[in-house]
Amino acid sequence: MAYRLGFLLCDHLLEHLSGEFDDYPEMFATAFAEVSNAIDWQVYDLREGEVPYHIDECDGYLISGSRHGVYDSLPWIPLLEAVISEIARSEKPLVGLCFGHQILGQTLGGTVEKVPQGWGIGIHEYQVDVDQSWMHPRRTPFVIPACHQDQVVVLPAGAQRIAHNDHCENFVIRYGERMLGIQGHPEFSREFISRLVEWRKDRMDEALYKCAQASLERMHDNQIVKYWITSFLGIPSTLPMTGNR
Repeated sequence: MAYRLGFLLCDHLLEHLSGEFDDYPEMFATAFAEVSNAIDWQVYDLREGEVPYHIDECDGYLISGSRHGVYDSLPWIPLLEAVISEIARSEKPLVGLCFGHQILGQTLGGTVEKVPQGWGIGIHEYQVDVDQSWMHPRRTPFVIPACHQDQVVVLPAGAQRIAHNDHCENFVIRYGERMLGIQGHPEFSREFISRLVEWRKDRMDEALYKCAQASLERMHDNQIVKYWITSFLGIPSTLPMTGNR
């Protein structure tokens, strides 16, 4: 029986990339199909006011990234926070990526801000601080794409840092037993993150842009991190590892 995954969609593809890449629901489905063919995606477009009628509609939930900030005055952000609070009171697992990680932190009592070190963008390395049972295959450090200037700077009570690097202190955070936040984007292909680096070029100084460009040559661990996410959510990993980096 397929795992019913509630995909809490917080954005759509940037308009100028829409003819080149799939929109986020299709991008995520394609990316996670590399590790499991047992996922039944249930998409809820938060920006259109779509939410689960009942939390038990799905076996677990995944929150997407977004171009918006969690502190923006947008009507759907309090709606998402209400859904997160309801999931937190349930037994359902939840994973948030990038914006999804940040909204978890904010909803549960932490603080999210733009950081003075600026953009974390490109394909970068992160160190595991606390090994977890769901982190199979093992990989430390691990390497995945990132694209953010906001970070969770103050953790909510009971949260635990799992991974970091010098730019992002709270890159992977476990919020209690059933909620996980990852600041990176294991769903992004090398081609897609490369286009985002070019799109953000005018918002970065030359040194940061060159660093981001150079990082695109790195081999990444997207597949491994997707295995971690499916393991945390309780999704059967039905497909074998196709390669390491």
